[in-house]
Amino acid sequence: MRVEVTSDSLLRMSHVAPPTFPVVQPLQSLFPEEALVRGRTVLCSGDAAVSLALRVVAAATQAGSWLGVVGVAHFGLMSACEQGVALQRMVLVTPTANKREWASTVAAVADGFELIMLQVPHGVGVADAQRVQARIQSRRNVLVLVDTARKSAPQSVFQPDVVLHTNTTKWHGIEQGAGYVQSREISVAVSGRRVPRAVQRTVHHVG
Repeated sequence: MRVEVTSDSLLRMSHVAPPTFPVVQPLQSLFPEEALVRGRTVLCSGDAAVSLALRVVAAATQAGSWLGVVGVAHFGLMSACEQGVALQRMVLVTPTANKREWASTVAAVADGFELIMLQVPHGVGVADAQRVQARIQSRRNVLVLVDTARKSAPQSVFQPDVVLHTNTTKWHGIEQGAGYVQSREISVAVSGRRVPRAVQRTVHHVG
């Protein structure tokens, strides 16, 4: 997989940028700084991992930042739109199946996009993860990892600064076994090395 980094994309990132990206108000309490801090890694896991990850980056894309979505299985444009992502500033990237080239592909994406949403394939090692995180930190991007496993303690070769583990507790829109799902309540367990104290939050969520 070859990723083209244009002069325009580099120019967008060359100006003096603020230290954080905005987050929609209902999710601000999930982050110690109530925003996405540049250079950090967020891990979204559990049964609502993908939709929550999209919601996490939505405000930043609306504010003008570009999002690269790398290797996220069963990714849906409709879901991204429902979560508020600015589709005109989102690019889908299919990484190479060659594990040796995987880290290079992701690092190249980091050169062109301020926000990266990434699902890590099986077999990626700690050394490659460290290489990618080093690039994220040097470029002052934000990396949002997606792990759809429902384990209460998700494992990752990356070192996430904030971990958001989701568990759906209630669905809305289904009445007596009929109807359409409109939204849901999700319990979010917040932890991570940048979180002073692990907390549990309930979020009303679409999708």
